[in-house]
Amino acid sequence: MKKLTRRDFTASGLGALATLSASPGLAAQLLIQPRMRVIIDNDFSGDPDDLFQLAHHLLSPSVDIRLIVGSHLGIKDPFDPSTTQAANAVARAKEILSLFPSRPATKVVQGAEMAIRPGTPYPPSKAVEAIIAEAMHHDQKMPLYYCAGGGLTDLAMAWKAEPAISKNMILTWIGGPEYPDLVDPSNIIPDIDYNLNIDIKSAQIIFNESDFQIWQIPRDTYRKMLISHTEITERIRPAGRVGRFLADHVDNVIELAGHYGFNLGETYVLGDSPLVTLTALQSPFQPDPASSRYVTRAAPRINDDGTYGPPSTSKKIRVYRDIDQRLTFDDLMEKLLIYGRS
Repeated sequence: MKKLTRRDFTASGLGALATLSASPGLAAQLLIQPRMRVIIDNDFSGDPDDLFQLAHHLLSPSVDIRLIVGSHLGIKDPFDPSTTQAANAVARAKEILSLFPSRPATKVVQGAEMAIRPGTPYPPSKAVEAIIAEAMHHDQKMPLYYCAGGGLTDLAMAWKAEPAISKNMILTWIGGPEYPDLVDPSNIIPDIDYNLNIDIKSAQIIFNESDFQIWQIPRDTYRKMLISHTEITERIRPAGRVGRFLADHVDNVIELAGHYGFNLGETYVLGDSPLVTLTALQSPFQPDPASSRYVTRAAPRINDDGTYGPPSTSKKIRVYRDIDQRLTFDDLMEKLLIYGRS
């Protein structure tokens, strides 16, 4: 076995660990190699929880991030009311990437700037072309996960253009309302789910028509991903440039909400972080998100109002009920701390 060097480890997700060459366990860390490919699709100009998710994935050496798609939000979203949300998402993703100068370059593409409109054809886009190209690149050793933290516009358009992509990836999606039979009625929120509302038609294509393998994290599950503001201040902010960047974006939201009379309390929801838990943090043997709990059920039909209807196909999906928060947040904080020392 060749001797491991700083260059070897800089090419992985935790380049800063190379500065800790005298630390016990470093050799094992250096040997961690990617065991899955990942496409990240998120609305990075919106809620900063997606910035935490992207930074965490970038710090995780077991994933090979092949593509980042900057996607749109809803029309006149309070986080970004512009008509260039996808372009702004690309800029924000590149801003995060600039905080990791030692990483190999990662392709970032702009997704659609609006939701799918029935009867209105969409021209080919760079995002659709890139998604198809990666999905059709067959790799026997490393499965492909599509990690979506917002709407599903670009994936739905890619599937419409090339249905064969659904055979070659697993979709992990943060979105969808509570399942009435899985929660106490008092925990059901009557409003449509935020991510589903970004583009209902795209979710209907994915759930009602396609044969994607889906791992869904619905609203009642992703809302549990609570981190305290004290933890952000004391454990994330001190962790170098990346920690400050992430903490600043949460503080900006808290200050903006206060300006408009909203008291957000002392916690924040990092609702997109399960995308990391279900991919990078899988178990070592028989790889799977073994510490997070799910049920298997027939894929529901997505109705026009964003509610669930009876299944329209025999397709089964995973619905995650609980995510291992301890593993997720401790791993994030320790990786940020180590990287911040570089």
